Amino acid sequence: MGDTEMRMRTGQVVLGLLAVAAVGTAGSLPRQAEARGAQAEAPAKKKTVITLDDLARQVESDGLKGTMHGARHPLGTYVFTWYHPEDFFQSRQFSLAPGSEEVARQLSTLDRHQQVTLRGRFLRNGAAQPHIRVETLTPGPKWDPGVKVSPPPAPVGNLRETLPREGRIHAMVHALEETGDVLVIEYQEAVLPVRVPQNAALRKAVGNLYRGDRIEIAYRVAEFPRRPMHLELLPTTEGERSALVVTDRIAAQHEKQRTVEGQLVLFPKSPVLSRSLWGVEEKGPDGLHRYFTIFNFEDLKDQGKIDTLLDGAWKGTPEGVIDGRNKYIHTAVRVRVSGLASNPAKNQANPTLITDSTRVTVLPAAD
Repeated sequence: MGDTEMRMRTGQVVLGLLAVAAVGTAGSLPRQAEARGAQAEAPAKKKTVITLDDLARQVESDGLKGTMHGARHPLGTYVFTWYHPEDFFQSRQFSLAPGSEEVARQLSTLDRHQQVTLRGRFLRNGAAQPHIRVETLTPGPKWDPGVKVSPPPAPVGNLRETLPREGRIHAMVHALEETGDVLVIEYQEAVLPVRVPQNAALRKAVGNLYRGDRIEIAYRVAEFPRRPMHLELLPTTEGERSALVVTDRIAAQHEKQRTVEGQLVLFPKSPVLSRSLWGVEEKGPDGLHRYFTIFNFEDLKDQGKIDTLLDGAWKGTPEGVIDGRNKYIHTAVRVRVSGLASNPAKNQANPTLITDSTRVTVLPAAD
């Protein structure tokens, strides 16, 4: 297969792996790709234009329907996703702030991917990502991934008590905007929004990042809001180490042959993923691990062999599955996967190893 065709193939991966800004779900051959294929076959239909002002009016009247992208109760972090009713590809992310103690209690009961209807108002707080002050909410059905977790997930600590008021930390990019005004990082078990000052050099540096980049930042803890905790990038003076340093670029692995050995990972079928996907964990420094999805785009029958192999290994060892927020990690099953690394898009949720069944091995259990 030539370079041009390979680039076309890896470009197709974007349809499955590219998350809407800040969406932490990996995917390949998802319903987004199915929808795109259907659009290609059908005559072009003019979509209704829905603006942010339209959504502001809707949330104040009939309410805004969508799903919970993320719900991290100990940190008070809640992110809601609205999808255009005529185009799954058009969506918006909203941070949620409770308007009362009762709403705060209700938010604390919501789960990832759960359907919900919100009523309230937009907060004009100058944040790059829109915020909704939720006055009332109507929970919908919860998502059941059908995965047994053992042992239960470890509690998330209170970073406001343990993280120094300012300093430098190593983190991983969770989401960004190419304009450089939005940055969200993964640090320890937390997903934290980071305010980027109106500094041209810093915003350019943020805009050049990729999701999955390992970075070092100079920060301070923002005074407001108390929940969820926000960080602020600290511009540095001439001669000081930059406020943002990339220590490991994920894009450097794109279209390179890789062999990754680690724990088996499952991304289960969900409202944004039309089929389950397998992955492999690549351990990183400071707990900044990466998770490569495993897929054979050339031969779906061979992909079936991969699915059967990994499903058997997963089910054959029922204990040791932990909840990894947007995935499940089997701590008792290890695999070795060789393939072509694919990560062509800035907000791609996870890199992919494009491979075949002869290059996927379940490793013997440790004694």
